Amino acid sequence: MIPVIRNVFLAALSLATVGLGAEERQPLSLVAAQPLRSGEVTATGRTLAQSSTRIGSRLAAHIVEWGKNEAGQPLDVGMAVKKGQRLFAIDPSTFKAKVDAAEAALGSAQAALDNLKAPTRKERLDVLRTVLAELDTHIKDRERDEARFRRLVEVDHTMPVKRLEEVVLELSLRRTQRTAAQAKLDEALAGPTPTEIAVAEAKIRQEQAALAAARLDLNDVVVTAPFDAVITRRWKSLGDYVAGAPYVEVIELTTIDHLEADLRLPEAYFPQLAPGKTHLTLRSLLLKNELDLIVTRLVPDIEVQQGTFAFRVAIPPDVRGGLVPGAFVTATLKLADHSEGVILPLRAVLYNSTKPVVMVASEGKMHRRPVELGDRLTENIIVRSGVQPGESVVVGPPEELKDGAPLPAYLLPEKK
Repeated sequence: MIPVIRNVFLAALSLATVGLGAEERQPLSLVAAQPLRSGEVTATGRTLAQSSTRIGSRLAAHIVEWGKNEAGQPLDVGMAVKKGQRLFAIDPSTFKAKVDAAEAALGSAQAALDNLKAPTRKERLDVLRTVLAELDTHIKDRERDEARFRRLVEVDHTMPVKRLEEVVLELSLRRTQRTAAQAKLDEALAGPTPTEIAVAEAKIRQEQAALAAARLDLNDVVVTAPFDAVITRRWKSLGDYVAGAPYVEVIELTTIDHLEADLRLPEAYFPQLAPGKTHLTLRSLLLKNELDLIVTRLVPDIEVQQGTFAFRVAIPPDVRGGLVPGAFVTATLKLADHSEGVILPLRAVLYNSTKPVVMVASEGKMHRRPVELGDRLTENIIVRSGVQPGESVVVGPPEELKDGAPLPAYLLPEKK
């Protein structure tokens, strides 16, 4: 049974294949060679704000105050703000305390330096001299005791040795005390050393820097707008906690008066655009009239997947009309037609040994024509020579493409 079913299936398939007319099997097609550089080209893109920023706080605290507009309404999405306008403020308590502590530390350091530089008071010198004189008297008394006790111990043998040792120990202590007292008096008379002054001054500079940092933190509890803009997003509100590490975004500001059009073209047009010279006509559904503008700058980077590059066009505030960031725009550029070849699909190129060729349709036949290839553009390729713009090239399976063969009927123009 299985062979019989197989034979019936093959017979049916054969009949179906025979029944297909040649007109329905069309393995070949024609493509027109497109000029590499057209005299007029259309670019598409979107408008971008020249300035856009997401603002938070570099300090950590709760939001205790939210900015308001001129009507006294809390700032929200869609409202305009001016440069320097208050956006929000965080709790300043911690930062005020840091300022107070830094001011106290600076005052202490300054007092220490002033004390070093102050002239020594007469009363202190008199006390030091009195202490030194008393020590001299005690030393002389103990020196006499030592001489007398030594004679009694060593010569007369009438006094214990321990008593002599006590006098010698006390004399040594008094001499040590006198050395210290003399050093204090000398120091008071000489004043502070340069090193002591330098250390005290460095301490003051350190405390001044700490105070400046504390005051900067206190000043930054109020966050203001860096430029005239419109609020386009808001993530936080009154009472929310914000921090600078990790950074917490609070509000987004975007300029709408200073816009740019971000447009793209195939890479073949890159050499033809000149910033400040290339003119274009910009259109958008948000514009009442077309805008005649000039290319502002080129982005020197080719997008690999699409083979396109970007260029920017500044839109002056006085002509932007209803344009807003993100609007879809088209631009028509009139470029000089200095064609350096044509663009064909990759599948149109055949390789005979190592020489690339294409089959050009002419006078009802296929004609092999050698070509010089250029850069590859995703699914297309640049043909530098061998084919003229507008010529028709036959595309299809290589076995169907034969030099001098007639074109299939379905590729011939219809006769009127």
